[in-house]
Amino acid sequence: MQAPLSILVVDDEVDIGLLLKQFLHGLGINAVSFTSSLLAFEHLKKSHKNYSLIITDLRMPGMSGIDLSIKIRKEINSSIKIFLITAFDISDLKNHSNFKLANIDNIIQKPIKLSHLKKIINQTFQQ
Repeated sequence: MQAPLSILVVDDEVDIGLLLKQFLHGLGINAVSFTSSLLAFEHLKKSHKNYSLIITDLRMPGMSGIDLSIKIRKEINSSIKIFLITAFDISDLKNHSNFKLANIDNIIQKPIKLSHLKKIINQTFQQ
């Protein structure tokens, strides 16, 4: 039997973190949310084996979603799935060298369409 999927959500907007966490719980997915990328990284250092996916906002105080992703890839788990969410234009983001280092698996534009999020999670993990 496959272990239930667990997702870590990182967004400095409390409402978005709670919305995503509740939505994921409704899908039967374990979810934990953080409003600080620094605290999320510290949590991941101790419990990264509990998570299959990180969903992080691009623009975060302290450490951006790109920087968080790079740190996760270099220091914790190079193969964990990472989705980046953003309300900003991403057309030139993919050409940035840090974006390539972050090895983002999927980019989701805000406002987030929950049906789209469900679809790409299912496609990523073939549920």
